[in-house]
Amino acid sequence: MVHDHTFSTKGAYLSSMVAAIGGFLCGFDTGATGGVLTMAPFRHRFLTSDHPSSSSSSEYLEGSFLATYLMMAAIGSFSSGYFCDRWGRKYTIIHATWLFCMGNMCIAVGSNLSLVLVGRILAGGAAGLMSNAIPIYQVEIAPPQVRGRLMSFFTLMSIMGQVAGYFVTFGTSYLMTKSDWCWRTPYLLQCFVSLAFISCMFPMPLSPRFLIAQGRIHQGLATLRELHGSIAEYDSIQKEISMIDTTEKATLTDLMLGPVHRYQFWISVFIVTATSMTGTAAVWYYAPQIFIAAGLTNVSSSIAATAGSGVVSLIGTAISLGWWIDHLGRRRLFFWGSAVMSISLFTVGVVFAQGNPSTSALGVIIFSIYVFIGAFAATWGVGTFVYPAEIFNTRCRALGLAVVYGLSWVYSTLIGYFVPYFLSRSVAGVFFFFAACTAASIIGVCFIPETKGIALEELQPLFHSF
Repeated sequence: MVHDHTFSTKGAYLSSMVAAIGGFLCGFDTGATGGVLTMAPFRHRFLTSDHPSSSSSSEYLEGSFLATYLMMAAIGSFSSGYFCDRWGRKYTIIHATWLFCMGNMCIAVGSNLSLVLVGRILAGGAAGLMSNAIPIYQVEIAPPQVRGRLMSFFTLMSIMGQVAGYFVTFGTSYLMTKSDWCWRTPYLLQCFVSLAFISCMFPMPLSPRFLIAQGRIHQGLATLRELHGSIAEYDSIQKEISMIDTTEKATLTDLMLGPVHRYQFWISVFIVTATSMTGTAAVWYYAPQIFIAAGLTNVSSSIAATAGSGVVSLIGTAISLGWWIDHLGRRRLFFWGSAVMSISLFTVGVVFAQGNPSTSALGVIIFSIYVFIGAFAATWGVGTFVYPAEIFNTRCRALGLAVVYGLSWVYSTLIGYFVPYFLSRSVAGVFFFFAACTAASIIGVCFIPETKGIALEELQPLFHSF
């Protein structure tokens, strides 16, 4: 039995890692977009107010380029619950990846702003679908004792994608400075990775809990046994099977107001709200501009500094995945992450408030941003995908995550759209605002239950008594 468990756990690891490649795609877009927005050929073609495609300000066009993607990601995420329950988790991921590939191809070959925005619409909707379907798939195939670690693969691959996006855009901005290929190449690469991901995803098993929810109980239990080696959660799964057989799908009203699910729902809303209000989306998307405002006047240097922040994020995520998430628990990670991040953000705000940063002040800004990014990656960056996905039961997991992750994309849309305006007026004010929000999240963290090491089906009584 020990041998079977080891073999099966490797299967669960493999399935989770393959699914996490979708996180790499989403992360690559985040990393590449920040660099692309600073490239002169791209700005001249699409973001200048005298371009025939638009007479609007460059800030408006820049915000629209990001907001279009993020808004469609929110719509994709909100609708993902339907597709995950209809197509299954695995095939929702595959279909979304096809859509993502088509969207990036439109951008890569785009010669006018309209076609590029169509590409952003398609890619954004696909990213929203993937960002929900992948965590659901991972949480439903993972053994309880390593669930946090397996789900953290999504975050780890997202960060790896961001780092790759930064370095690719740094390379293309340096080697193809005056050519449109400096910004087309990153999006073309995403098409190739998307096709490879689809090929890898097809052999992976269906979610066992999705199969059980569809009435294919024997197939679901067999898949779960193959993934885990044994079914230690058998009794709790049998109870959930009985519930699935005697109840209908949860509705949004059940989630928000019902006595069974409302605590999980509103705690999840708090988690994604607090995550968004750390300002990490603003830092990821506008890091090159922030570093330029701090004194790095060369575009390639600012992208390189941003790539360094991606490396820090990757290290923080790897540390959390390897040691913290399944040992320290979720709540302690949230608490200490908020404390460190709020101090780092406040420090950056103070330095910017002094005006005209010196070389030493520039070093303080870069160091503080790196500390912020590392702390976020090791704590909230991992926990925000793990915690909401594991506290909902099978009956309402797809719908619950569709709503809360969709809300996260809405926050990112608003931040992505308005931050350029605020940065152009007061960089310090932006950091002070996010520092205050991050510090306030510590209060809420003190009241959420710990979920470390508990089987999915055994978590529900924990919240009923909450």
